[in-house]
Amino acid sequence: MYFKQTAAALNLSTTPEIRTNHQYCSICDQRHVTKPSTDWCSECYQALCTECKDLHAIIKALQHHSLVPIANYLSLGTSFSLVEGHCSLHDDKYQLFCQSHDCLLCLTCLEEHMTCENVVRISKLTKDVKTSEHFIKAKTGVSEIILKFSKLQNHLEENLIDLKTKKESALREITQIRENMNNHLNQIESALKTELCEIVDDQCHSGIDMILQEVIKEKANVEHFQQQIEDLSKYGSDLQTFFGMRKIIAKTATANQYLQTFADDGKLDKMTFTCEINKLIPDFLADVKSLGIIQLQTIPGHITLESAKNTEAQLVGSGNKSINYIKLSLVHTINLSGEFTGCCILPDEKIVLCDCKYNSDCIQILHPHGELILKIPTASSFHSDVTYIDNQTVVVSSDVQQQVHVINVDTKSIRSIPTPDSCYGTTHKEGSLLCCIQGKGIQCINLQSEKSTTIVNCNLSPLSSIAFVDQRIFYTNQKRNSVTCCDMDTGNIIWTFRNASVVKDLRRIAVDNVGNVYIVSYNQNKLVVLSADGQHHRQLLSEKDGLLKPYAICYDKNKNRLLICNRKNTGFLFDVS
Repeated sequence: MYFKQTAAALNLSTTPEIRTNHQYCSICDQRHVTKPSTDWCSECYQALCTECKDLHAIIKALQHHSLVPIANYLSLGTSFSLVEGHCSLHDDKYQLFCQSHDCLLCLTCLEEHMTCENVVRISKLTKDVKTSEHFIKAKTGVSEIILKFSKLQNHLEENLIDLKTKKESALREITQIRENMNNHLNQIESALKTELCEIVDDQCHSGIDMILQEVIKEKANVEHFQQQIEDLSKYGSDLQTFFGMRKIIAKTATANQYLQTFADDGKLDKMTFTCEINKLIPDFLADVKSLGIIQLQTIPGHITLESAKNTEAQLVGSGNKSINYIKLSLVHTINLSGEFTGCCILPDEKIVLCDCKYNSDCIQILHPHGELILKIPTASSFHSDVTYIDNQTVVVSSDVQQQVHVINVDTKSIRSIPTPDSCYGTTHKEGSLLCCIQGKGIQCINLQSEKSTTIVNCNLSPLSSIAFVDQRIFYTNQKRNSVTCCDMDTGNIIWTFRNASVVKDLRRIAVDNVGNVYIVSYNQNKLVVLSADGQHHRQLLSEKDGLLKPYAICYDKNKNRLLICNRKNTGFLFDVS
């Protein structure tokens, strides 16, 4: 609605398709000649070709008109390029502006605004307009809004990444508990089946089978007696029958005694068994209806949408004071074994070190107090730097093999992503990598598609390092002993610090939450901090504090802690206040 009202007040056309084609000379067009335009006169509101531009410059009344290349004019937004310089009703040039009615006036239009008190000359309003306070405020206001939207975007994107991380962790936990349950149930099922088979097969069957064989044998004997009686009855003499019967009766008596022993010895007792399932199992099946409960929670987002002016005032007004008041308190010293060129602190506070010792390249995972948890060997040598994506994923750069390695610290699996050239310093931003590529500049690598895009096109030297905070990238050039701050979106340089008397032979850098930059000097054995505006510096640590060939450094933005590792043997963890 506001745009339509303003367009009407300024006599703007909202239908660009009926607009004159300013790519061709307006004066030649009136003579039915088509020539491409080269310049634009903002006073005449006409496009000019080369010949008409020369004539325009000769005419005395037009000599002071402002000309701009036609390409620059056409690059203006549509709403601006459609501002007419002439009144469409009276075909006269606008010279006045009625502030009461918010409209442009030619001299004829003025007749209808004679009673208006706030009519002023346009030249008075537009004088030095591009340097006026209102223009600067408008420019600053747009920047502030963009900054606020960027903060909101980052906040929401971080929320999505956090949700994805927590979801993956919960899915792993659910799968793990199910596997544990399956394994445990399989074990107790197997144990119960084994016990059942041992009782029935080994004890019951073997005992009954033995008795059964005896019974079958004795039965066969008795059946033989029965056949003898039949034979005596049919074919035997009376004498044979008499003596045969006596023997059969004696043997039958023995068989009866054998049968009696079965009852007396308990051999006729029937064997059976019961299988009673642990009562906890049916109760578990009845009571446990799910593996867990998923609860959606909302946590207040701690994001400050302050104006850019206030932020700038804080940086400019207190930048020097802030680094003067920085205090490092040693939490503990870490005894190390290896040669370290990079380090990072995971969100769960574990420490990851990039160990590039010859023929034993690996990453080391340490407890927050410095005790070694594990080492993960890698397939490459000459590690350069390490950064993390989440608690389970870290990325190691390689300055020889032209690739980065994505490592899962839980499964120890490694995935390699090629880089355009040697990769030195690296850091993470919302699931992507920001890398210092030798000879190529700063590149962003998408971990999913593995595609890389150039953010800053510059010739970086070996050993370059990089850090990131609040849409600003900080990177070093070791050969030039320089630290550069640039804008993440445009790649434009904001400031560059270069002073070899302050710090030289740079290695890794780190940046805190407000943009102060921490730099280690390898041969000078010192730690220097630069203010967020790059205008001030201060030395924080030296050789007497234990720095001896310091190489790796990182800043934990969650707990405001600084980790510094010498090339060999020792690391230091500090609280920063």
